[in-house]
Amino acid sequence: MKDVLVKVKTVQIDDRGESDTIELTAEGKFAEKDGSYLIKYSDAFISGDNESIQTTVKVGSDGAVSVTRSGSYQSRFVIEKQKRCNCLYQTPYGTMTMGFYGEKIENNLNKNGGELSLRYTVDVNGSELNRNQMTITIKEV
Repeated sequence: MKDVLVKVKTVQIDDRGESDTIELTAEGKFAEKDGSYLIKYSDAFISGDNESIQTTVKVGSDGAVSVTRSGSYQSRFVIEKQKRCNCLYQTPYGTMTMGFYGEKIENNLNKNGGELSLRYTVDVNGSELNRNQMTITIKEV
């Protein structure tokens, strides 16, 4: 894996149309193998404290994107175009089941980096919670 700069921008839009933007820049690792990509980085914005959350994003050669987070807030969710996938989201306060429906996946990654763009909805118990647009940009350092 090679050292990279990872920029993540997520725009969340709730059911009232109000949006919230979260941006993160972190040092990370990146690898390409047989048409699949692996991105690893740490962030602390999820928990709001100083604990580091390890995030791994895998883009499969089939186009599916999985995001795995470890730490106090553990989760693994999969985004597949035009499919709904369930995941368990663990927090220090308990576990909940969330659904992720992939609306759009644009993979413009190559062995040197690039950009991955996802558009998906998140629901809890079948009720839509928010719509998300996530863009991950990878640059060599």
